[in-house]
Amino acid sequence: MPTAKKSPAKKAAPAKKAAPAKKSLAKKATPAKKAAPAKKSPAKKATPAKKAAPAKKSPAKKAAPAKKASAAKPAMLTPAQKAREAARKQREKELAIKAAAKKREADAKAREKAAAQARAKRAAEILAAKKAREKAAADKLRAKEDAKKAREAEVRRKQKEREAEAARKIREKEAIESAKRREIEAKQRANEKERLRRQKEMERRELEERKRREREEAIRIKAEEELARKRSSKPYTDDQAFLDEIGALLSAELEITNQQVTALDSQADELLVDREHVEFDGESNMDFGTDFDREQVKEHAERLRDKSEQITIALQLVAERSYGRCDNCYERIPKDRLRFQIPAFLCTSCRVFF
Repeated sequence: MPTAKKSPAKKAAPAKKAAPAKKSLAKKATPAKKAAPAKKSPAKKATPAKKAAPAKKSPAKKAAPAKKASAAKPAMLTPAQKAREAARKQREKELAIKAAAKKREADAKAREKAAAQARAKRAAEILAAKKAREKAAADKLRAKEDAKKAREAEVRRKQKEREAEAARKIREKEAIESAKRREIEAKQRANEKERLRRQKEMERRELEERKRREREEAIRIKAEEELARKRSSKPYTDDQAFLDEIGALLSAELEITNQQVTALDSQADELLVDREHVEFDGESNMDFGTDFDREQVKEHAERLRDKSEQITIALQLVAERSYGRCDNCYERIPKDRLRFQIPAFLCTSCRVFF
């Protein structure tokens, strides 16, 4: 930028060369020299001053023929020539003044333009700085807003994550509770099913037990009825010939038994008389034997008396036509047993246990 400021001063140098042509013009052209330092006032752009430099050269170029004419003119000039010369000089002076005025005006315009440009540049710089500050402030504000938005977005994201986590935990809790409820309900259903099954099983068992009891009761009643029937049964009531045969056998056996009892009683009495004689004689050995024999005879006689009583009962049963019935199972006793076991009140099967 300093090199641009020095260039107008170099171009203004031809104005100094025009000074030998005419001193008056050179003296009046001095403002051009002063204008050169004034061109340094613009900050950066001094290009308008460069364009004003050709205006300085035109008077100098036009003054060159005058210099030659003055060298060629004679020492003495006529009044007309002097008047023309004076008019020419006056015109040159006026032209120089006009040129200087134009130059000053151009310089002023250049300065004003430069100042305006400087002001515009300064204003542009200020505006740019203001815009930069505003942009920086806006960027900072945007950055703050972006940061705020980012924080808010992060807060919302974290809030959403917390809500999602809470919702997930709630879902998991609900799923666990639902699973527990389903498990409890399944257990309850299973328990209810088991209870119903047990109830049905109990009802079935009670029904079976009731039926069993009914069957047992029916069997018991039937057995009692059968037992009552058997107790009152008369096995050989339709076989009168067999009853007569058994009656004859029982009567004969009763007679024989009674005779045996009578004989044994007589024998026991005789043994008692013998014992009295032995006691009188004093023979102790005979006394002991007599007592033993007498006791045996008496026991045998007692057994025969029991048999006689049983035969008597059997004869009563024959008379009632109920003889031949077992006193334990009330079943019919076979005829052969009744013939050979006199009297017989038990069948062969029951006789084993009695």
